[in-house]
Amino acid sequence: SHELQTIHIVIMVIDNDSPKKSGISVCERVETLIKSILVFYSGQLHVHLFTNTRSGKTLATLFRTWPLARVKTSFYNVEEDQRSLAWVKSTHEVNGYGQMKYIIHDVLPDYVEKVIFIDSDMLVLEDISILHSYFQSMERDGIMFAATNDQYARKDLEKTFGKGGSRKSLNSGLLLYDLKRMRSGGWNEMWRESALMLLDKLGTLKCPQDVLAALAISKPETYMKLPCVYNFQIGKGALQWDCIKNATDLWQAKIPHWTGPKKYYENRGHTAIFSPIYRCFQKMDGYDFEKPNRAETYRTLINLRNAKRTRSEGNVTLAAHAPYADAISLIQRLNPTWPGPISLVICGSSWERAMLLSFLTSNTISDTFAIHFVYEREKNCPIEYLRRLSIDTSRTNSILLSDSITSLAVNKGFHKND
Repeated sequence: SHELQTIHIVIMVIDNDSPKKSGISVCERVETLIKSILVFYSGQLHVHLFTNTRSGKTLATLFRTWPLARVKTSFYNVEEDQRSLAWVKSTHEVNGYGQMKYIIHDVLPDYVEKVIFIDSDMLVLEDISILHSYFQSMERDGIMFAATNDQYARKDLEKTFGKGGSRKSLNSGLLLYDLKRMRSGGWNEMWRESALMLLDKLGTLKCPQDVLAALAISKPETYMKLPCVYNFQIGKGALQWDCIKNATDLWQAKIPHWTGPKKYYENRGHTAIFSPIYRCFQKMDGYDFEKPNRAETYRTLINLRNAKRTRSEGNVTLAAHAPYADAISLIQRLNPTWPGPISLVICGSSWERAMLLSFLTSNTISDTFAIHFVYEREKNCPIEYLRRLSIDTSRTNSILLSDSITSLAVNKGFHKND
């Protein structure tokens, strides 16, 4: 029955949709993470995506245009759920949704009995069914959840958990949940009790994951510690040799976790070793993972760069499309010259998307410049589709569509009403 097994995973992806902020969408990481799982694992995967409205739209488009052979997806808009958790105040706001990890058992349907929660800034470098087999010992011992230690020196935990507290933390980037056991074993009361105790003591949590750590300390029979290689934290400030003691053993890291703000564009310490590996997965052609006789769709990542929202009235969006070969010079040229919102669709390969991302993370671009990406198939870019997409992704009532944007002389005066 092992071959027929379906592994359930949860990925939470929350994109910023405030009118104040623009930036790279977190949705783009999901694709690389899923490719890494499918490279090593040959079974069925059911991905449960926890989203807000913005990221839900982006991911629905991605999976509709990317019919994967062994993957089923379910979507959950968790904006309401998160609002109901606002009383658990925390200063560490990863888009403010870290508290969702307390109520996974309520969000997922009852038929999901075991689930692996995995942060989107991770990469799986081993057959995920090996990690899944830890559920057997959890079941045997009546354990509800499992995680690894937090590989950071946090002095604040001495206050939170008492003497030796900094060694008692856990990192919630990777969690195994026995949902069936949690639902029947009073998990709701337990986590609330933990949260209230910490809030009472501290006023505000430093990290939402500390509630889970407090639970592991007060009710050790509910918790199992996983080997640290399943959440190998390599961001800025992580304790480099906390988990793996020697450089020659770094290959033992099963799931690296880019915990720093620069993610896989950081290039020091262990990220210098693992970021190039991440790029290998980014480069892999996503079409290789599809169902064999699928309809010809072009994999689409809208809002690769999320633009700031602008008023729909009185603004004109410049809608355009271009091949990757022209993209960088085009972005540099359009950026200072067109004052309104821009919706630019770029078509290219997986590797070109990785290079485009690299450019976007290291250059300053106007807040209202949205960039979308369509993956070419056998070097073919579907012009009609690109054109339609540039219009559909515009967020103003008026649109100026340009099919030959590379040869168009765009300047500031061009946009003024007479």
